[in-house]
Amino acid sequence: MPERPYLHEVLLATFGAALSLALLLVAGLGAPVTAQVLGATALFVGGVALLARLDGFTHVFRVRLLLAYAATFFFYASVKHTVPALGLPSYDAMLLAVDERLFGVTPAVWLQRWSTPWVNDVFSAGYLAFHAYLHLAMAWAVLGPRARAERFFVHVFSAYVPGIAGYYLVPGLGPSVAWPELFTVPIDGGWLTRLNAAVVAGGSSAYDIFPSLHTYITLVLLEHDRLAHPRRFKLLLPVALVIVLSTLVLRYHYAVDLLAGALWFTAFRAVYPHVHARWNHGAFATVKPPPLP
Repeated sequence: MPERPYLHEVLLATFGAALSLALLLVAGLGAPVTAQVLGATALFVGGVALLARLDGFTHVFRVRLLLAYAATFFFYASVKHTVPALGLPSYDAMLLAVDERLFGVTPAVWLQRWSTPWVNDVFSAGYLAFHAYLHLAMAWAVLGPRARAERFFVHVFSAYVPGIAGYYLVPGLGPSVAWPELFTVPIDGGWLTRLNAAVVAGGSSAYDIFPSLHTYITLVLLEHDRLAHPRRFKLLLPVALVIVLSTLVLRYHYAVDLLAGALWFTAFRAVYPHVHARWNHGAFATVKPPPLP
């Protein structure tokens, strides 16, 4: 491979290798999920190597960056199957207990008093806004100059790896799934509420609450925009607040999940610039995404 891989590619490949090894040891080679994760990791590494060799061709770098997006969301979606295959327990009881210790009651239960169709529609739009923010920002990056695209993908998709790793540290289903008896008011609404419920039902990886990626990755996106696109940062700051609050109003998260998302972001923000700089200035480095201004 003639080019040094990007930092996020190394993190994704390392995560895939570690997850594959864990599945081999616990579930065995014969388990379908083991073969899937092993195969996906091998395809990702092989695809990166091939696309690096073809880098001289126009727009190949864009395909290479999008390959990391595909790998990230494979690893996200696979949590639904890998957590049970690894025999990991659910920590919903612990998360609920922490919320009750901190707040007296998990905030999702307290917030149900305001569960009306128009409130649920507003916050369903907010929850969906996370996906719009991520994908529109990604499209703006990947369709633009190479430096802009590399800066976005290395920053955001490096952040995703420790976020998904958190799902294995503290697997959980969330308040509405683990404790339906706590809620006496249904989440009713119009088409936005129904659309969001369908997206979550079809796209959730089940054990995907700790840390809250709607909190953690939204903060990462805001940090990226604060440095690279200040006008977009200012525009989306209030939207980000609704995104984070929606996770509680719609009963997907415990408050401690949001606190963990903020903690993950704080740690990533402190560590990433140093790791990124050391990686780019290592020996034989030829791919150098420019640092954030």
